[in-house]
Amino acid sequence: MYKQLVKKLMNYLSKLSVEQEDLVGVDITPSSVRVAQLQSEGDKWTLTKLGYKHIEEASDVSIKSNPEEYVSKLSQIISSSNITTMNAAVSIPVSSAIIKVVTLPLMSDEELQEAVDTNTLWENAIQLSDNLDEYSIFWQVLKRNTSDNQMDLLFVASKLDDIDHYLNIVRQAGLKPVVLDVRCFAIRNALELRKDLTKGDAPIAIVEFGAYENYILILHGDSPFISDIYLSDKDKQSLGDQNVDLAVLEGVIKRFIMQVNQLMSTYQSKYKIQPIESLLISSSISVVDKVMKNIQEGMPGVKVDVFNTLKNITVPANIKEKASAEPNSSVFSSVMGLATRKLDVFGYYEYITGADNINLLPDRDGIKTQEKMKFLSRWGIVIFVILALFFGVWSFLSGQSESEELDLGMAEYQSLEIQKNDKESSLADIKSKTKALSGMLQASSGIVSNQKFMHTVLLNINDSVPQGVSLSAIDYTGNGTLKINGLSVSDQNILQFIEELTNSKAISKASLITMSVKTVDKNTFKSFSIKCSLIEQLSVNNKRGI
Repeated sequence: MYKQLVKKLMNYLSKLSVEQEDLVGVDITPSSVRVAQLQSEGDKWTLTKLGYKHIEEASDVSIKSNPEEYVSKLSQIISSSNITTMNAAVSIPVSSAIIKVVTLPLMSDEELQEAVDTNTLWENAIQLSDNLDEYSIFWQVLKRNTSDNQMDLLFVASKLDDIDHYLNIVRQAGLKPVVLDVRCFAIRNALELRKDLTKGDAPIAIVEFGAYENYILILHGDSPFISDIYLSDKDKQSLGDQNVDLAVLEGVIKRFIMQVNQLMSTYQSKYKIQPIESLLISSSISVVDKVMKNIQEGMPGVKVDVFNTLKNITVPANIKEKASAEPNSSVFSSVMGLATRKLDVFGYYEYITGADNINLLPDRDGIKTQEKMKFLSRWGIVIFVILALFFGVWSFLSGQSESEELDLGMAEYQSLEIQKNDKESSLADIKSKTKALSGMLQASSGIVSNQKFMHTVLLNINDSVPQGVSLSAIDYTGNGTLKINGLSVSDQNILQFIEELTNSKAISKASLITMSVKTVDKNTFKSFSIKCSLIEQLSVNNKRGI
């Protein structure tokens, strides 16, 4: 489960890094230097940079014997075309590479890697003329056939001395090589720009025809087939001569097409595939359009086209004139294929394609590590910023929510505080009044009598006390009169008390003697004295039925 999760993560990072990486394609041949840069959006491609320079009086050894000329031309292109991308994909000629598809016993990735690390695999499967240390080697499993217990492995190698000639030119011009492809695979990658030429699983053939490189590449499934096509030095010289007689070219083409037909027929018979119906021509000769008729006549039943990689892509107006200045559009096939390359730092192409990711760069592992760290650092900063923004927004929203909750809580608290203060004020008022009113019983407790009449008088006085009146003293003054002292919250309560006393059965008359204002515990009351005349005892007993 853990391995699957890691693999999915690596696949995602691989795809993301491939999509984000920009490279400039650099195609160096003895007769020219070409540079191109593409931009992709989905399946749509746009040519953003294009530049080229021709080399006068070039030969097969010009790149090795006069590298300064190529450095100068490449530097001029970079400057005039405003190339700002420093990472470059570079190609080497097919003649400088060893390309084989090897059938081996089925091995796991771990077993295969161990065999590669110990060099036992190449010593047994590949017979090289020189020591392995003198080569830069690229390999990849194309397919595994578990039923036959076998697997097909693509082996590509080139001598370090041959590679250095191209890499040094690019580096001295100020670019950084990160991909080193073989010219035939660079042209094959240009098919990404002409998907209208590929139909499902149908085989397709590409031939390069010119003064320096002549070979056929047959594509079917994941396994490429590559074979050199022999042309004599005289024939190559004729192809490089712009003023050559067409009759001479027809003879060269006849010998060339005869070998192409033979190789295609052999391939079809060996691999039991359907006939090859499509052939693309990539050529460095300027008069290729004039000889297409001869090529087509020599290959009946096969549709032959000049490989025009610019046909389906967007070419801006400022580049269109430069692109159309070349009479032979197929001269851009290799550099356009290189421009589609991406630096695969996480192994994305390992799981996706067969021969799209050839990279013979000797220090490619170090380059990948550097670019991987740059990618992770760049995206690490982006992820950090995104996380910081996320947590910032989250904290802000959380703070807003908490602030709103706090505001609601404070509003509720303040409301409760007001209610609490009101309740406390009311309670203090009630306590004060209760304390004042509680004197009634204390006042009456001072009268000591064993007579039933006096008991009746006290009962009537207590029954007559209205709310808001508190008694402080009840004195019997003699001659059937009582003096009642107390406090009242209002004049009305005193009058009500006098009325209640007058209506009682034991008191015949009640009248107010004095009344004044008195403050008790910061509360204002009316202090009063009332004189009460008692009825005769007999009358009371009669009224009460005693």
